[in-house]
Parts: sequence; C-alpha cells; structure tokens
Amino acid sequence: MENIEFFKNYSSFVNFQAERYGKSTLFENEHILVGLNCLEPGQAMEKHAHEIQWRFYSVLEGKGHTWVGDKEKDIEKGMVIWVPAGHSHRIINTGAERMVMLVGISPSPVD
Repeated sequence: MENIEFFKNYSSFVNFQAERYGKSTLFENEHILVGLNCLEPGQAMEKHAHEIQWRFYSVLEGKGHTWVGDKEKDIEKGMVIWVPAGHSHRIINTGAERMVMLVGISPSPVD
C-alpha cells in the first residue's frame, strides 16, 4: 500500500471529447473503479445495462436528464444516481454548460 495515491483532485482528470463523452479513471482495483464521465452540452450516454456491475453517478457540475429502468428524472449538481446491476440507464447533458459526474463501478470492469 506504500505506492497508493490516496488523494486526488478530480479537476485534474476532467476529460471532454468532441465525438463522445469523455471518461477518466481516478482509482481502480479489483473491487471498484472510481472515475469521471464528462459530457459536453447535448452529449449523451446511450441506453445500456451492465449485468454484474452496480454503479453510481454523482453530478459534480452541470445538469441533465437521466433514465434508470422505467424511471426518469432531471438531474443537477449534488444529485446521486444509483444503478443496480442489470438495470438499463441513460444520461444526457440538457444544459448549456459542461457536465462532470463522479462514477463508481463495482466490481471493477475487466478489460
């Protein structure tokens, strides 16, 4: 554990992409991945599901709209979205500003 970096500032990992939303990893081990999803205005994470992974998204900046299963809600800074394994989900940045979300995934994805 001597080489583990325990503290990071998320702003150093913000990663916007023109062609699709950006992703970056802050921490990862076999149990959990913690990262960022960064969406420009109008960008979306298309509807998808993960059979064995549980996820949360915490809105750090911006606002948008989300769907989890058959539920939907407007989201903004400070909100947390919980996505159980097997549930479809989608997020779109409906605001005029960039959106940054902290993401937790468990278990960590296997490449």
